[in-house]
Amino acid sequence: MARNADYLRCKQERKNESFFKVVHSINISSENMRALPHDFVRSFSDQELSRKIKIRAQWGSSWEVGISKNPRFYFMEKSGWEKFVRDNALGNSEFITFTHKGKMHFTVNIFKQDGKEMMQPPKSRAFLASSSRIKTEQEEDDMKEEVVVSSNRGPTTAAESKGRKLNLGKKAAKESQNSKRTEKVVKARRDYTGASSSTAAEFTILFKQGYLIFLRIPNSVAKDLMPDEKTIFKIHHPNGKKSWNVVFLVRFGAFSGGWRRLVKEYPLAVGDTCKFSFIKPDELLLVVSKP
Repeated sequence: MARNADYLRCKQERKNESFFKVVHSINISSENMRALPHDFVRSFSDQELSRKIKIRAQWGSSWEVGISKNPRFYFMEKSGWEKFVRDNALGNSEFITFTHKGKMHFTVNIFKQDGKEMMQPPKSRAFLASSSRIKTEQEEDDMKEEVVVSSNRGPTTAAESKGRKLNLGKKAAKESQNSKRTEKVVKARRDYTGASSSTAAEFTILFKQGYLIFLRIPNSVAKDLMPDEKTIFKIHHPNGKKSWNVVFLVRFGAFSGGWRRLVKEYPLAVGDTCKFSFIKPDELLLVVSKP
């Protein structure tokens, strides 16, 4: 019964108007950042757009934001937007989806840079600043202790200094070798073109409500397995009858263009386990396990 409820909710979500934003600190309060997409706005009347919108997070907090218009587009007013940004400590390339629920009420799903969804309010900036200050003070104390210990050892001889330089050189060489070895492993995974299913590179993602518009790939997967430039992936259904072209955006580490169509046609529902296996560097097989 729970499975059916999730499916129906997911199905309803596809009918709702929605849009997304990636929040960067450099232009976090600009009108362009606060703009409402033109195609999205076309779905609403002037009377609806004259109201304040209400934004509600997953944990229940909400914010009211006014709407204004310049000669080119509608945008969220600065005061309400900045409070929403400040309360959620945004500005580190978070990926946010806004889904209309009716009467200018929106739910937001906030995804951090590592792909994880925020399910509770963040710690306040004051707390983070305090934690950072404490950590810095501790590091300074540690450095002082290290200086005291070093001074008690007496002067360093030329032989000791030379020995330390040799050890540092060996350590750097070893780290370089390890780095090159890692790069070779990653390249081998990316160049995979026909291994058996038991050795194919793969990753698994649990489908959540916020993945209806885009799919954020975990950083570890994106770093090891995904390409370093914008790429169109062909994603296949295991029945061999369906496939979709989906754009992978390196900047956001996410499947974007074409993903919504895949979700609808596959179809995917909240709670599904999605297993992606590489067939070629730009082709994937998607196998879905229902809960």
